[in-house]
Amino acid sequence: MCQSSVGNMGDGGFSCCEPKNFVQDKICNNFTVSGDDVVGAETLFATNSNELIFSSGYVKNVGNFPITVQFVKGADPITGSGGTIVRQTVVPSGGSFSFTISRFDTIRAFATGATPTLPAAGEFCITPRYIIG
Repeated sequence: MCQSSVGNMGDGGFSCCEPKNFVQDKICNNFTVSGDDVVGAETLFATNSNELIFSSGYVKNVGNFPITVQFVKGADPITGSGGTIVRQTVVPSGGSFSFTISRFDTIRAFATGATPTLPAAGEFCITPRYIIG
């Protein structure tokens, strides 16, 4: 939505910016993380699109270990490894983290202390928006 000195311009008169069309999806899922460092991280979301995406969502920790969440640009689309960390946060046990972010292609998570027999657990929800046209 564009802003002007007379308020929101709405869809009618874009005097301050070009209108954009977006495709929007919503993805929600439960997950477990057994890796306790970035080498053993689980990929929560990855896109093979070269297009810029804008996303909002949340990560909720329902397990017993703090979960480190990384938003990465340029990660391997299959393994989720590598790339440049754009944003990172730690979600404590019982906590949640909401986000609005762009300029990334992968979200990965790991939990210090987690193991395959005692993994960390969480809920993940993302609404990515892709520019079209």
